[in-house]
Amino acid sequence: EINHYLKKLKSEKKIRQEFFDNASHELKTPLTSIRGYGELLRSGVVNDPKQAQECVDRILKETTHMTALITDILMISRLEGNDVVEKKTDIALRPAVEELCKSFTPMANEHRVMLEMQCETLCVHMSQKHVEQLIGNLISNAIKYNHPLGQVTVTAYQRNKHVYLSVEDTGSGIPKELRERVFEPFFRVDKSRSRELGGVGLGLALVREIVRVHDGSICIKSGKTGGTIFEVTFAQCSI
Repeated sequence: EINHYLKKLKSEKKIRQEFFDNASHELKTPLTSIRGYGELLRSGVVNDPKQAQECVDRILKETTHMTALITDILMISRLEGNDVVEKKTDIALRPAVEELCKSFTPMANEHRVMLEMQCETLCVHMSQKHVEQLIGNLISNAIKYNHPLGQVTVTAYQRNKHVYLSVEDTGSGIPKELRERVFEPFFRVDKSRSRELGGVGLGLALVREIVRVHDGSICIKSGKTGGTIFEVTFAQCSI
């Protein structure tokens, strides 16, 4: 039992070290970019107002990226430590999904993707923040990694004291051998495309932790069109 415990500690230490190494790497990239553009502006080399504005825009973009990254890191750390203080309330899921779909409509239009909702009238017990983070991250990924003229379908229903929530896209799908790894912090199936789309690689890790602290489960399935379905299940109608 002692050996098993020591192995577990070493494994957890390794995972945590990898997490912080990856976090440091992810932060270094935007910081280097911000410093570079800042020094370029300070040097006076950039005289064209349009070019100067492009430098400022880039700095603001990288700052936004860093803010999102740090926010997600802190949230995952709190969830892993079960340090969750968000107040839970009974939330009507259908209106919540409707609002999120409205919020993501501009992104969907930009990527030429259609959003569809098929939600039954049901109630979940969790914080509003976790509802938005859980469903929002799944919708965002489904839009970003879809095909042009594709579709994202959000489905929610209740059966036998269980709540089922799924987000399906019509993209290229995720290889079976990588489906468990997509929940790892900073893991990206397509690294070049993820960076291009502005992802920080923590969205699904955050989703998994939210599901875990509410005693739920999440799995990945293949859609009929070859896309991906993320299905979340919660027992006793309680997220």
